[in-house]
Amino acid sequence: MKTKTKLRLISLAMFVVAVVFVFCALACPTLGRTIYIGDFAFGAEEWRLCYKIYAIVMVSLFGVSFFVKEKK
Repeated sequence: MKTKTKLRLISLAMFVVAVVFVFCALACPTLGRTIYIGDFAFGAEEWRLCYKIYAIVMVSLFGVSFFVKEKK
């Protein structure tokens, strides 16, 4: 399978997961529970950061797929 196709399929799958997540997040506006890892609390702000990173990676993979050149 071509690299462009792989990248576009991965970004499409990530987009579908993101859409499903948006529907779940709308059902729970507090973004779920706070998780404690030792003394560190992983709360709503940290979850938002994870979601932003996810969106950046998804858009980047899709964008990179347009610039990948196939090997001859």
